[in-house]
Amino acid sequence: MTASNRHSPASTVEVFQAFLRNALSAQQRNESIVRDTWLDAARHLFPIDGASVGGLLQRLAAEQRLADAEAIARTLAQLEPHSALTQFNLGLALQFANRHDEAIAPYRDALAIDPDLHSLRNNLAAALLDRDPASSEAARLLEAALAHDARDANLWVNLAKVRLARFDLPGSLAASEQSVRLAPDDPVVVSNHGQKLREAQRWDDAEHYATRALQLAPENAGNRSNLGMLHLLRGNYAAGWPEHEARWDGSKELAGKRPVFAGPAWTGQPLAGKTLLLWGEQGMGDLLQFCRYVPLLAERVHREGGRLVWNSFPQMGWLIGRTLARFVDDFTLGGGLESLPPFDYEVSMVTLPFVFDTREDTIPSQVPYLQADPAAVDGWRARLAGETRLKVGLTWTGSRTHQRNPFRRVGLERHEAYLRDLDNVAFYSLQPDAAADVAAARSAGFDIADHTGELKSFDDTAAFIGALDLVISVCTSVAHLSGALGQRTWVLLDVNPHWVWLLDRPDSPWYPTATLYRQNWFAEWKTVFERLRHDLETLAAQRVEVC
Repeated sequence: MTASNRHSPASTVEVFQAFLRNALSAQQRNESIVRDTWLDAARHLFPIDGASVGGLLQRLAAEQRLADAEAIARTLAQLEPHSALTQFNLGLALQFANRHDEAIAPYRDALAIDPDLHSLRNNLAAALLDRDPASSEAARLLEAALAHDARDANLWVNLAKVRLARFDLPGSLAASEQSVRLAPDDPVVVSNHGQKLREAQRWDDAEHYATRALQLAPENAGNRSNLGMLHLLRGNYAAGWPEHEARWDGSKELAGKRPVFAGPAWTGQPLAGKTLLLWGEQGMGDLLQFCRYVPLLAERVHREGGRLVWNSFPQMGWLIGRTLARFVDDFTLGGGLESLPPFDYEVSMVTLPFVFDTREDTIPSQVPYLQADPAAVDGWRARLAGETRLKVGLTWTGSRTHQRNPFRRVGLERHEAYLRDLDNVAFYSLQPDAAADVAAARSAGFDIADHTGELKSFDDTAAFIGALDLVISVCTSVAHLSGALGQRTWVLLDVNPHWVWLLDRPDSPWYPTATLYRQNWFAEWKTVFERLRHDLETLAAQRVEVC
C-alpha cells in the first residue's frame, strides 16, 4: 500500500466526517431524503465511492491521522453495510493503524459479499499472518488470489512470508524471487526479499537487496534499521551503529514507543554542569548486554564535569546496581517519566555502542561485569552440594511473542530426545513459566530439576546460575545474564541470529566465556545437538576425572 503526499486540511476532513455522521443519523431514523442530502454535501468535499475513499484513507494514514481514517471508514461501512468496498475500506483503515486483528472481521464481511474484490484476499491474509505467521487460512487465501491474478507482487510477498513461517525455505525463496521479478523497484518487495535471503545465508545478496531497498526509499526507517542490523551481524560496526539508531521508527516492536522525555537526547553536547539521564530500552537481554558501558559513560560524564543518573528496569533489582550503581551519581528503579530525577539530556543504553564508536577490538569485554549476591550463591551451592554430576541449566525458548522465536526456540522435547540418557550430567530448568514443558519431559524420561518457582527476579536467577557448572540457552536474556556473570555458556543459534552473535564463529567478542552452536542450514537442529551431546559428554568426563 502506497501513500500520497497530498495534504488533507483538518477542517475539511472534520466537516466531511460531520456530514457523514449526519447522513448516518438520518438513515437510522429512516429519513432517506435527509440522508441523501447529507451524502451529496459530503460528495462536494470528497468522492465517496469505494476506490476514492481508499485513497483518502491512505492520505490520512500518511499524515498519521489514523483516528480520522477509521471514523470515516466506519461511518461509511455503517451507511452501506452490504457493500464489499465499504467493509474493505474499514479493514484497510484498521490495518493502517496496525490493528490487524480488528481488521479481520470487516475483511471477512467483504469476502462474503465479493470474494474477487481487488486486494481483499491479500489484505485479509496479511491480517491473519499478523495473528499467526503460519496461518493455513492465509496460505489458502493467497493461493486463491494468485490463481486469479498471478502478477500481483504483494501476493507473492505474503506467500513468501507464510511459507517461511511454515519452515518451507525453498518455497519461500521461490515466491520471493517471483515478487522481485514482478516489481524490481518496489522497496517493500526488495526489502522482503533481502530478509528471506538471510535465512538462506546468502549474506552478500541479502546486503545488496537491503541496500537497494534503502536507495529506493531513503526516508523509510525500517529499511535503514534492517540494513544497520545486517551490518552489525556481519561485524561491520562502523556502518552498522549509525543505521541502528533508526530502530525506534524502523522496528515493528518499537515504532511509536520511544518515551517522550522532558529533556533532549544527548548527541555529544558538552556536559559541564549538566545532568545526563541513562535509561534502558527494549528487553532485558539488551540491558544485560549494554550495561557494561556504564563505567565508560560515567568516566566521560565526570571528566567533563557533569552528573550521571541512571533509571533501570525494576525487574533487575539490585543485580546491576550491586556492581554498577557505584559509578553513577543516582541510581533508581522503575517509576514513570514523572518520577525521574531532574536532568538536562537523556541517552538510551542501547545507543552507547554508537556513542563510543565501538569496534570488535574495543568492546568492553571483561567479565564478569555483573555479580550475583554472594550469600545467595553460597546458599544454592549448599543445597546442590549432594549432586556430584555436572550441573547444567537449560533455557529452550525466548519470548513467545518475539517474531523470530519460532525459528530460534529449540523446545525441551529436543533436549530430551538427544540428552536424556547422558551419564554424569544433571539438568536444571532456567525457563520461567514452563512447568508444563518440564512435566512432559519428565514423563518422557528426561530427568530435569525445576527450582524456577523460587527464582522471583533476575538477581535470584543469577545466584542460581552461580551454583551451576554450565548454562545452555537459546538466544534469550538468560544467555546474556550468564555471559555477563562470566559463567560458562553455550548458546544455540539459528542460521539468522540476533546481530550480537555475528556469523561463522564459535566464540563471541561480547561474552568471552560463551561457545556458540550454530545451525548449518535453515531449521536444522540435528547436527547442533550432535555436537552439543559430544561436548557435554567430554566435559562431564573431565569432571569425573577431576573428582
